[in-house]
Amino acid sequence: MSRIILILELFFVCITLSTAQIGHGGRPSIMGAEIMMHDKSFGNISDQPQTVISFTPPTNEYIKTELRANKKGRPLRFAYPNFVDLSPENSGMISVLDDGRLYWQLRLTSVGAYSLNVIFDRFHLNQGDSLFIYNPSGSYVIGALTEKNNKSWGGLATAPVPGDEVIIEWKGKKLGEGGAQLKIGAVNHDFLGIINVLASKVGQFGDSGPCHTDFTCYDDSTWLLNGRSVCQVIVNGTEYCSGTLMNNSLGDGTPYVLTAGHCLGTNLSPESVVFIFNYEVPQCQTFIDGSKIQSISGASLRAYADQLDFALLEMSEYPPEYFRVYYSGWDLTTTPQGGVHTVHHPYGDVKKVAVSSESPEEASYFATSRLGNTFLEDAHWKVAQWTDGTTEPGSSGAGLFLGNGAFIGLLSGGSATCSNPVNDYFIRLNKIWDYLPEDTARVDLWLNPSGEDISFLPGLNPSEGNLMRVSHFPEDGIPELKKINGANEYWTGPNSLMITDVAEKYDEFSSGKIYGLFLVPGASYYAGDGNIDIKIWSGTDKPQTLLASKNNVKIGAESNKELLILFDEPVSFSENFFAGYTIDYSTPIDTFAVYQVATTERDNSLFLNSLNSGWQSYSSLSGDFPSMAWIDVLVGYVNYTDSSHIDIPEQFYISPNPAGKYTNIYYPENGTGQISIYNLKGNLVLTKQVTINDNYYELRFFDRLVTGVYLLQLKINGKALVKKLVVQK
Repeated sequence: MSRIILILELFFVCITLSTAQIGHGGRPSIMGAEIMMHDKSFGNISDQPQTVISFTPPTNEYIKTELRANKKGRPLRFAYPNFVDLSPENSGMISVLDDGRLYWQLRLTSVGAYSLNVIFDRFHLNQGDSLFIYNPSGSYVIGALTEKNNKSWGGLATAPVPGDEVIIEWKGKKLGEGGAQLKIGAVNHDFLGIINVLASKVGQFGDSGPCHTDFTCYDDSTWLLNGRSVCQVIVNGTEYCSGTLMNNSLGDGTPYVLTAGHCLGTNLSPESVVFIFNYEVPQCQTFIDGSKIQSISGASLRAYADQLDFALLEMSEYPPEYFRVYYSGWDLTTTPQGGVHTVHHPYGDVKKVAVSSESPEEASYFATSRLGNTFLEDAHWKVAQWTDGTTEPGSSGAGLFLGNGAFIGLLSGGSATCSNPVNDYFIRLNKIWDYLPEDTARVDLWLNPSGEDISFLPGLNPSEGNLMRVSHFPEDGIPELKKINGANEYWTGPNSLMITDVAEKYDEFSSGKIYGLFLVPGASYYAGDGNIDIKIWSGTDKPQTLLASKNNVKIGAESNKELLILFDEPVSFSENFFAGYTIDYSTPIDTFAVYQVATTERDNSLFLNSLNSGWQSYSSLSGDFPSMAWIDVLVGYVNYTDSSHIDIPEQFYISPNPAGKYTNIYYPENGTGQISIYNLKGNLVLTKQVTINDNYYELRFFDRLVTGVYLLQLKINGKALVKKLVVQK
């Protein structure tokens, strides 16, 4: 079985990339991009300002006090702020590179921090400048930040970087007046574990309660779309909420985010807000942490009302196409019918879904705002009981959606917990629409700028059909690190067989572009430099020609966490391609091995290159069942091999379509092939070896396919053909 996330007009998934915040290429000098530390420096090292700044971590009493204060109706506080005044003039080390540019580096440490984030009170770069923020291993990098990241307010807030030490690196021609201006105002110590949370049902993340269902475990295409509009909202680098990206009547993609008013606190500083998209477990594998690296820094406050507990923010940048965000539609209904759901990030965890089978009811939420005001009466929806999941601290601001995906409100607070999932309150969209007379306290002026007489607006999917994540991971697959002959070494890592390259075959497309790779390691720790080389090969039955490579990619030391790599430029392909990596046997040897999954119902797609025998399929080399490597690809603007490319008199088609419990496959050539059917989520739900006789095969699926739209793929006689299948029951 396999999983292909295919974007026709039907298939919707989330995408993640390899750098936190919107970066613009390049690599930090410490990662080998260039040789620095020219002898020309500003005085001796002893004359330099302090190069490492260490902070005293928060006391246990402070942490206990903050943890007791964390509850719904308040943002989730996860970090302790260290207010500072750090700049190249008083901190760090300045040197001159061989090319004449200046180089500034500053290390910040706070022992015991789960992550650190930095807020620049002053951030201005000139053209040609670059700035990186990264952890010492280089496994997590923000940047390159350039003049394109300059904000109108003059500062910059950054996303959390894992660990208790970060390195800030700037390169450019000039500092100070007429040059780069950098001043750090706060360094925030994560004591809760917004990236690596404290105690967890899955080990490295998952601080939310045990009753939640992960977002990626749902198949509903509407919920999948809603989830792509949901983001984490980090305020001042210390407090955390949820938010929803909203569509407007012009459909122009203006990045408006609705969140709870109490999330902004008392100082209303949207400039320091960071929005993080697409943080979710991959493929419903709840023990594997997702990536938390697609973020946007800064916003403008468009509308706010403390007594109605909402804030409408406009992000400082449009989300890039590769974020694959969705702009949620909305409904001003006063009488919602049917069940509702919310997509949120409880306790800073990966994306979760809470579901209620009953319609919400109009209600008053008798609570006070962070400014001490009582919320207006008759302004909320009450969700009397969640039938699946709940909300928790960190869920504040999450959207409430109807069954058709329309947004009708956002979470203010309530008393629901995993043990007692009752009585949550969402501020009503129809109430914050235009209830208050002030322009600054109503959202209709922003979400309906055309002034149309409408009460409903569908969502907007700007990236539909362009970019997709393609994975061969089966819907019911179990990740496995396969050992060689029982030894403590893996087929996809360094081993005694001297396997030097690992590659996953992709033959679904006739042409397109490859933007990046997703690797899911089951073993990742390093004794050496912690680097691997990422490669793309072309070939028919095995890798033959190297198309592109990205060398010295830091693997970090985190198993069971996605590693995402983006090529500097998209790699074009016009035939089968193989995506993978090279194993480095330089001593000391690093251990890096991606998961395999047995694929007994489809062809082998994992290929290995050894010094002794060259490229071979995994099944041939090992004598084991066919297998795939968990190496996903980010591709775009692809063409598929379809019947239009086959020079034969009759066409490939399926009938009946729509179908109930069976359909007929018509194909103008006899032979043995494989049928694969994928749902809207991209999961393979049915696969079968078939034999076409007399140009016909009857495919019976009975109850294995529920009502919905599917993709049917037929592989036969060296061709791959795709048709849409509609099931109605």
